Amino acid sequence: MSFLNRPWSVFGGLVAVLLPILIVAFGRPDPAPAWAPPDTPTTDAPDFVLNTIDNETFHLRDYRGKVVVLNFWATWCPPCRREIPDLVALQKELGDQGLQIVGVALERNAGVKAVRSFAEKMDINYPVGLGDGSIAQRYGGVRSLPTTFVIGPEGNIRGQIPGLVTEERLRPGLEKLLEGASP
Repeated sequence: MSFLNRPWSVFGGLVAVLLPILIVAFGRPDPAPAWAPPDTPTTDAPDFVLNTIDNETFHLRDYRGKVVVLNFWATWCPPCRREIPDLVALQKELGDQGLQIVGVALERNAGVKAVRSFAEKMDINYPVGLGDGSIAQRYGGVRSLPTTFVIGPEGNIRGQIPGLVTEERLRPGLEKLLEGASP
């Protein structure tokens, strides 16, 4: 069977060639709107203990009074890789104001050494642990990566953000929550 006898192959090839041209010509779709916390907290954030890749322990209850950004990600996930520099920048700029970002790497095949090496390469400046899925289950089951939860200073989930998060998207909501956080 020749290439021309497979119409879906031809269509797929055309899309692959034309889509980048259309994006350049007409621009990308509008970015996701800025995230804003709801006026009232949703539910209590399930407590968890995470053994980090630096052989430390992160215990959520120890961060009561701070705003915690809980980011589920993986080294093989392109949007996850894209958002890490923004999370690093937010931790650096807002950490003194009461922000704590924590990453939970959901990896099937990569071990602690591989995740540690990746974190060092990406200059990650916040705690990262290799998750076994139990934390994700406590948060309703993470169905896609990346998925980010924002936990307010009172210990309640203030937002769940599936997909890529950027500094531009997170900052306004985080700054609002940080007004009530303790540094």
